Amino acid sequence: MSECAFLFPGQGAQYPGMGRELAAHFPECNDLIERAEEHLKLPLRAIMFDGLEERLHEDFIGQVTVYTLSCMIANLLQARGIKAGAVAPYSSGLYAAAYAAGVFGFEVGLSLMQAADQCIRRQSIDGGMGVVLGLSATEVERLCDETDSMVEVSIVNTRHQVIASGENAALDTLLQRAMSAEALRVDRLPAKAPYHSSLLAEADECLGCAVAATPLNDPHTPIVSYIDGEALVSRSQVEKLLSQQLSNRVNWVKVVEELVHRELTPMVEVGPGQILGRSVRWIHRRASVLHTDSVIALENAIKELGHFRARGG
Repeated sequence: MSECAFLFPGQGAQYPGMGRELAAHFPECNDLIERAEEHLKLPLRAIMFDGLEERLHEDFIGQVTVYTLSCMIANLLQARGIKAGAVAPYSSGLYAAAYAAGVFGFEVGLSLMQAADQCIRRQSIDGGMGVVLGLSATEVERLCDETDSMVEVSIVNTRHQVIASGENAALDTLLQRAMSAEALRVDRLPAKAPYHSSLLAEADECLGCAVAATPLNDPHTPIVSYIDGEALVSRSQVEKLLSQQLSNRVNWVKVVEELVHRELTPMVEVGPGQILGRSVRWIHRRASVLHTDSVIALENAIKELGHFRARGG
């Protein structure tokens, strides 16, 4: 029996107006927005629907807006009986994936995101992230090794799109060297912290304490780890990933290869935009990806996924 996979995007997928159409068409979506506003004491509806792009690019704001919309869409799919054979998070999409897999409730995810943000702020590192297009992870790793200060590969998006994280000066040097090494393009990303690098090891230790104090459930759907592609099926496995997420590399290529190997298709991007879908097709050209962040896209996805509902797959 074939099964689909749910993909959960992270920070970077957000955009002005995200979720407005879905909330207007599906009134039940407004419940999570109201709960997020109450929990965070932030005008999340205004930020998501009418906020400036600069505001959405703030690390914590970007993370919680993507989380909220992803959880909204996950609820809509669940209410229509659509089930996945696995959920696959990208970076901070881990929180929405864990929510969708029944590991914790909506507000618990928000609290853990707040804890992660506080731990990063407490460590106070002058760092950031940058993307290199046109070089492999191995090539970027070599350039990192040649840089005097701390910078390392943090996310492997595709075989020739790599993100590096590090101290700001080292990151600027790396991006300059990447262009000299014939990269097609380099860009600094809006992120204000060196996510998924060893520079955040101390923040991970801090976050680990918050995770350890949080009641978690075994996932009812396997969560594919973005570190090594392993399917996480127990509470202890998910707790470990939650506690190591800030300082470990995201190997998205490995995740996609694992989903393809397990024949989990189509893949459904549960959240704003189509960033993950584009990366999936760069990794595996024949992979099928459905999108869900507009009414038409979601209704088409539900129609396409009807047989998964009917067969309970």
